[in-house]
Amino acid sequence: MTTSSPTNKSSLRARLANLFRPRVLRDLAIYLALMLPVVWGLVAVEQARFASIAQAGSMRDLRNYAHVFAEEVRATVGIVDLSLIQLRSTWQRDRDGFTRMVGENARYLRQRVPMFITVLDANGKIAYTNAGPSHTGLDLSDAPGYRAHLDIGDDRIHVSRPVICRLTDAWAVQFSRPIRDAQGRLQGVIIAAVSPDYFVRFYEDIDLGPQASVLLIRTDGAVIARSIRGSASHGMGVVLKDNPDPPNGPLTGSTRRASQFDGIERFYAWHKLPDYGMAVAVGEAVQDAQARFAQQRDALVWVGAAVSFVLTLLGWAALGATERRRRALKALAAAEARWKLALTATGDGVWDCDVVTGLATLSARAQMILDTERAVISWYGSALDAIVHHEDLPQLRAQLRSHLAGRSPDFAAEFRVRKRNGEWSWIDARGTVSERDELGQPMRMVGTFSNIDARKLEEARMRRMAHEDALTGLPNRVLLGDRLRQAIRTASRDGHKVALIYFDLDKFKPVNDTHGHAAGDRLLQLVARRLRAGLREADTLARVGGDEFVVLLPRCASLLDAGKVAENILFQLNQPFEDGGLVHRISGSLGIALFPDDGTDAEDLLRAADLAMYDAKSHGRSRVMGASGAHDGAHKVEPTLR
Repeated sequence: MTTSSPTNKSSLRARLANLFRPRVLRDLAIYLALMLPVVWGLVAVEQARFASIAQAGSMRDLRNYAHVFAEEVRATVGIVDLSLIQLRSTWQRDRDGFTRMVGENARYLRQRVPMFITVLDANGKIAYTNAGPSHTGLDLSDAPGYRAHLDIGDDRIHVSRPVICRLTDAWAVQFSRPIRDAQGRLQGVIIAAVSPDYFVRFYEDIDLGPQASVLLIRTDGAVIARSIRGSASHGMGVVLKDNPDPPNGPLTGSTRRASQFDGIERFYAWHKLPDYGMAVAVGEAVQDAQARFAQQRDALVWVGAAVSFVLTLLGWAALGATERRRRALKALAAAEARWKLALTATGDGVWDCDVVTGLATLSARAQMILDTERAVISWYGSALDAIVHHEDLPQLRAQLRSHLAGRSPDFAAEFRVRKRNGEWSWIDARGTVSERDELGQPMRMVGTFSNIDARKLEEARMRRMAHEDALTGLPNRVLLGDRLRQAIRTASRDGHKVALIYFDLDKFKPVNDTHGHAAGDRLLQLVARRLRAGLREADTLARVGGDEFVVLLPRCASLLDAGKVAENILFQLNQPFEDGGLVHRISGSLGIALFPDDGTDAEDLLRAADLAMYDAKSHGRSRVMGASGAHDGAHKVEPTLR
């Protein structure tokens, strides 16, 4: 048997005391004030999401039910109308056989549409009814089915509001058609009385909760039939105060509203029958719709409570820990911060592709990167053609095929995709086959999408920095060398000449000395813009240093042609340059070298043109000089060039 030492008891009491120190309790309150709103905010967001899903599912089901029930009612009314037309024809042709015809019709429709047939004469008195011979002669001139045709001149079916039938003492909906003679005079009315319960008999077949409601209403808002659990006649004949489907409204629709009859808030969907002036409305109680996710919502509450409790215990324990414990928590917090930073920094989107079908499921981030609302896209066929740049498609497909065939360990491709606004965005796609079948054929592939627009822009910027002069935006010496070598290769193949005009600016140094380097820089920019505008699109104007420029003419017939271009450049340089309130007057010394006359490679041509420029300077500046036939000589161009 062992006993606790006094040291252990003292340590336990010290730890418990730390938990109730004012500073610990204060920090715990701040901690909970920050964390609990986040936890319960997430719970509330999920609760709202379930409510939205419930509403969407309910509206979808209601629209389907409303459509199906509307078609059922349409078929039923069509049968009733057809029966009225057939019986009316028999009444007009063969009254002696009318009773037999009514009997046959009743036997045929007993299981489909049970109805009572009544014929009224021109004065509204019963000429025939199958409700019993004792009713013959009874005055029904106030019946809706009779009175409606006194004001209607054409032959149409009329559907009445539900009324208490005087022959059966039960609720009935009267479907009626007029009986007219050859001159169109009203000779009577034939009426089919159908119980309203018949139109909502399908209510028991639906599963929309204990407070669901099915209504058959006229477009004027009068309720023909309404069925809820335990009652099939509640609200019969009542006119709705706020008709959800007025006569001029759409054919179908949905809404959320409180019932006029029982005050229960329901989701409703309706479908009109414009040929008969009726509409079917199906409603599901909001409470019943949301009850589908009751377990999930309750589970969320329990999860929120559990997380809150755990956070409270963990926070309390952490805040009341010893200095050693606080240092450990600090290290853990630093590691957690690095972990969160890593997750935040990786803006990748994930895709999971079924290789057999080619369908790839996208994460929300991947959808954002591709700028698409579709959660599933196809890696095969024309789907890629619609979004991937046509120049990138061959390489993309080749890399994908190479990895699927096992020739490359991983799939990696960079390509452009078209966004919904028409712009192109660079994507870095990476992936690997994660599942193969028994024969080694790929079945599944997973990977990521990354947006690399920023990297591509930076690469383009670096390329521009490497090939363009930062001050003037003109090609620099590197880009000039590339274009000159390309021009020499083309000229060697096609047999034409290439010309270089090398020049610097005379009287440029005084501008710098007098007005400062900023004015000199602006003058260089003015020179670049003016000279660039006077050259062909195929020609290159480059700044190779300080106030030195080179013009490359990739196709030139002779020294005379190059001299004309040089003279034009000299003319442009001799014109004043206006820089705000300053007017600069400069000139230039220009040297010309031709391929292959003065050099067979880029370095030789540049050297020859440079020497020709210095020859121009030595002869008094502001002139054009051409290189001699030798690589290291120079001579003055003919007077026609100056």
